[in-house]
Amino acid sequence: MDTQQLWIREGRLESINTTAARDLAVEDRLLGDGYVQIIVERDLITVRWHLFAPNWASLYYAMDWLAVQEGRCRLEYFAAGWFTEDFEDVLLALPRIRHLMDKSDIFLRSRVFIKQADLNKTHVPTLLQDVLMKGSAPDEYAVDCVEDPESHAFRVTHIGERTPIAERWGMTPVCFPCMNGNDYDQIVSSVYPHVLKTGQPHYDHVYAAMQENDGRVSWVPYQRVVLPMRFRDGRKGVRVVSRIAPVDIQVI
Repeated sequence: MDTQQLWIREGRLESINTTAARDLAVEDRLLGDGYVQIIVERDLITVRWHLFAPNWASLYYAMDWLAVQEGRCRLEYFAAGWFTEDFEDVLLALPRIRHLMDKSDIFLRSRVFIKQADLNKTHVPTLLQDVLMKGSAPDEYAVDCVEDPESHAFRVTHIGERTPIAERWGMTPVCFPCMNGNDYDQIVSSVYPHVLKTGQPHYDHVYAAMQENDGRVSWVPYQRVVLPMRFRDGRKGVRVVSRIAPVDIQVI
């Protein structure tokens, strides 16, 4: 089955075509004109909309349409960045759409949310379980950050080839997750001094709006372990191991 698009505006189906374009014109249509986009693939239905756009009538139309469909469903909605949520059954997505409609006037004061999670009450990726148990991590899964002794800021010095950063942004230390001085850097690194002081691993969940290489801003949920490190040249820092995974944080 070819990919199809359904465009809904003011509660009415406007057009159907077979080109799943994701360019600036699509973004403008979703926001400025208040469209809801449905992308139909062989085993997945994706619903995309702007949370703050005037599109309630179109969302009600979309929910009525979804109620008679089958298969997996993905919701992609924009609120200071693109959120992505997956559902194994399309009917499970309907209550979530209704909930998000009620939150369409929410203002997100932060672009980064961190929560220290209970290891006994969450699913921890196997890699992170091993790191916590051993107190160490292989280079290929690690991001190393060295502390500047004067400013006490932390700078990325190593990106493992099997880290989420490498897989999503590449190996360059100037990609968004590695930049110094922005809000993301300041918030996610705020725990590093505590890790160095205690000498103990730290485990938590992070949900952050992050800029992709193409300029798109996406909300990325991940779990991480932060380990204290003394590097071969004597400098102090931390080793961070993370996995993109569900987190115990509800932003909206």
